[in-house]
Amino acid sequence: MQLNLQSGKRRKPLSLTPLIDVVFILLLFFMLTSSFIKWHNMELAVSAPSQSSSRSNDTPPLVFRLNAEGELRVAGQAYTPSQDADLQLLLNEHADASIILQTADEVDVQQIVSTIDRLKRLGADGVSLNTDR
Repeated sequence: MQLNLQSGKRRKPLSLTPLIDVVFILLLFFMLTSSFIKWHNMELAVSAPSQSSSRSNDTPPLVFRLNAEGELRVAGQAYTPSQDADLQLLLNEHADASIILQTADEVDVQQIVSTIDRLKRLGADGVSLNTDR
């Protein structure tokens, strides 16, 4: 049995630098493409003015108007988030009325969703979004 030993040639050690680079690139890719937002569904009724039916025939609907600054107006009265107690009293007084939300053209979707969520937290159920200006 003959051993073939080549004492003059040594194997080059494997460099880990390219492997670490690839791992960091993969880590960066997965961090940038991951979404950490918890999504949930929201019920939304969309109605035209002719379809704006109230819960009872003698009760007119409450029409909320949302402008681009996030100001919510009902019958000329402005309600800011700091006045949620007053808004809740208004909603309790008109508990049997349906609620229609009208928005200005400049209002973005996040403001609309936040306002609908705010109204639902204050006790308004059945908020519908009016798509006709």
